[in-house]
Amino acid sequence: MARTPRLNIAGFYHIINAGIKKRDIFLEDSDFIQFLSIIDEYAKLYSFEIYSFCLMKNYYHLLMKTNKGNISTIMKQINMKYAIYFNKKYKMAGSLWQGRFKSRYVWDSSYLEILVKYIEYNPVKAGIALDIGGYKYSMNSKRFEFEMLNYELINRVNLNEFTYEDLKKIDDFFNSKIAIKDNKVEKIEKVDKKQLNYFFDNFERKKAICEAIKNGYSQDEISKYLDLSISAISKLKNNYLSKERLFNKLKDKGIFWSFDKNIKYDNFKDNVFIEYVLRYGDFDDIKKLIKLFGKRNVKKVWMKTLAPDKRFIKINLMLARVFFDMNVEANYFKELKNGRLKKLKMLAT
Repeated sequence: MARTPRLNIAGFYHIINAGIKKRDIFLEDSDFIQFLSIIDEYAKLYSFEIYSFCLMKNYYHLLMKTNKGNISTIMKQINMKYAIYFNKKYKMAGSLWQGRFKSRYVWDSSYLEILVKYIEYNPVKAGIALDIGGYKYSMNSKRFEFEMLNYELINRVNLNEFTYEDLKKIDDFFNSKIAIKDNKVEKIEKVDKKQLNYFFDNFERKKAICEAIKNGYSQDEISKYLDLSISAISKLKNNYLSKERLFNKLKDKGIFWSFDKNIKYDNFKDNVFIEYVLRYGDFDDIKKLIKLFGKRNVKKVWMKTLAPDKRFIKINLMLARVFFDMNVEANYFKELKNGRLKKLKMLAT
């Protein structure tokens, strides 16, 4: 299944990563210091600050503020450099990390103080510290003076109060999905799970899957609702999105010149889409069309709409021979009856 694209804009991020198979990534005090030193080194290079951190033996949390949209580059460099250091020191080989790091963009500043509490509370939750600040490798211990560290939030937050309401808000933050609309980051309001049937009552299935995912439903939830595998859901979603991308590309090229310039793929019937691409698309457009809709479906539309149209005999001959494996001559199309034209003449009379 394809990875979800990572949001890469300036701002606050909560970042988490862990050792592969839960193995320890910090074995000695010097390892913790080395990791913080690497972060500090790249903070100078990439212009970011750390507002909270907690380094546990086999995972870490960071609250980072970036000034540019470069979170992926920053974390890739930090994780790679530390992995090289660790493997060289302990004569290890292979991956150190469980996978790509997790990052959540902090789209609402009201979460910042609670995130600091959550991050700093980890050693207490794990039973290795009696209170927040009692663990050496959390930022609230205030044992470190790296330039990257910004103590503004640490100094402002009452870390000794971590309430049930805080937990609920953290849960809301972790389960929220966001999108960029009109250059602004907005939370996607999730439809009640009981309303999943809304999408499949109001949209064609592939479109319904995309709409449900945009509204916060997981592919697992949708697969159970439709009694389909997750891979099938993923294929249906990707097929729909590929058709939408092709439509937008061809609209920009002017192929759908006779329609409103603001028309969207959602409002376009597949048979009309196929017909227009066969009429006015180039070779690569038609190849893509057949891949997305299937040769049988495309040929069916072609035979009903374009093939009987004697204005397009040369195009039809090319389509027949190149795309539909038909060994025919031009006379074949001259003899086809144009059902559409006959129907129009009947309506006119």
